Amino acid sequence: MNNVCLWALPIIGLIGGFFSGFLGLGGGVVMLPLLTFIGGVPIKLATGTGLVQVFVASISGMISHHRSGMVDLKAGIILGLGGIGGGIVGSICSIYLNAIQLQIIYLLIILTATVFLSLPINFETREYRKGNFNKIPGVGIGFIVGFLGGLLGIGGGFIIIPMAIYLLEIPLRVTIGTSLLVIFISSFGTIWAKFKVGHIEPMITLLVVSGSIFGAFLGAQVSRKTPINLLRFFLVCILGLIFLTVLYKTFF
Repeated sequence: MNNVCLWALPIIGLIGGFFSGFLGLGGGVVMLPLLTFIGGVPIKLATGTGLVQVFVASISGMISHHRSGMVDLKAGIILGLGGIGGGIVGSICSIYLNAIQLQIIYLLIILTATVFLSLPINFETREYRKGNFNKIPGVGIGFIVGFLGGLLGIGGGFIIIPMAIYLLEIPLRVTIGTSLLVIFISSFGTIWAKFKVGHIEPMITLLVVSGSIFGAFLGAQVSRKTPINLLRFFLVCILGLIFLTVLYKTFF
């Protein structure tokens, strides 16, 4: 706690919450580098804090997106239930990895997601009926997202979004809102596991969460008014920037 920058934690929570509502990222992909590099939070505590922030912000953002009809409840529940088991397994596995190993895995996942989101989408304009997707791959995607969430302390939105778009063919706007529901459900198992292994510190978590609720609500309002192509552009740019930042901090 001596090296933790307590005054910065609510601001970090606000930023993470905004991106949660704006892009359906859950905030975790933004939170981990902010908590470790700016907040001075040790990476294993940052993974636990990030998950609690993601859980709280996902509720606020999901409610706002649901009001505009941009949440597929059936898809969210199926992927979310798959994520609960994955989250428990990932949290247990994180005990046996050191900080450098976790950051390398984090970099590889971000790079993969960035490449996928840069690919063209040929079905975005077609009519989509909610719940009309392949359920078996959906459970598998949920498990993978939960596993990586437990391992790295991320909500998994940036993993859900490319997988839901390209494998389940769910439109981007619906995917953004639905990803927050998946994150909310899958976080139950992950947070429990993180608490059991001692990766959640109450004071740090409370300060971060205090800023995330308003940030998520604000981000969802902005998201609804932003064109689809611009949302994809922001997703790719943010992930690319985070990749370069974490790469530099890890190796240089």
